[in-house]
Amino acid sequence: MKDPFNLRGGFDRSLKPGSRPALLVVDFQRGFTEPALSPLASDCPAEVTATAELIRAFRGLGPVIFTVIGYAPNLSDVGRWIDKCSALDTLIRGTPACELDPRLGHAPDDAVITKTQASAFFGTPLATMLAAARCDMLVVAGCTTSGCVRASVVDALQHGYPPFVVRDCVADRSPAQHESNLIDMHSKYGEVVGLGEMLAILAALERPAKG
Repeated sequence: MKDPFNLRGGFDRSLKPGSRPALLVVDFQRGFTEPALSPLASDCPAEVTATAELIRAFRGLGPVIFTVIGYAPNLSDVGRWIDKCSALDTLIRGTPACELDPRLGHAPDDAVITKTQASAFFGTPLATMLAAARCDMLVVAGCTTSGCVRASVVDALQHGYPPFVVRDCVADRSPAQHESNLIDMHSKYGEVVGLGEMLAILAALERPAKG
């Protein structure tokens, strides 16, 4: 019998939802959601729409944090990643490819972190921001499932922030890599839940008092 979640390997426990969540939306920028702007993009309107619904439901519970990948025009800050991915040169800061997808409905006071590598934690203030918010649960959406989402999920767990990936809100250019990485993340590094389940978790949380 196949063991897709690696239970026999000892990965047999689950993370529990916390009470102080933060929402991380990874790289749902136009360069990843509009194929005309970059070969890195996937056709993912359903995932963007689901993420917009998630964001609306999350308002008032904790910080909403977006990341975008962006580089200097001379690519001086790209590092060695471009040795594997030449299309990174389409993600130049200040161009449409580095703008958040407007369908997300982000607010002016939402945090937007510009990063240069796969993980949202690498070389960014994300861990400090989550610590300041006393985060005990990181809800994750964005793209790509097999790349920057996965890297961010692994680092989230390693930094002590239990990650919950919302299946309906993550996208990948490769359906096969999307599914295999969801299985692997759920098995080893976090929890993968549907949008309906996450909305129910959020609805049960007490919203902090204002003022």
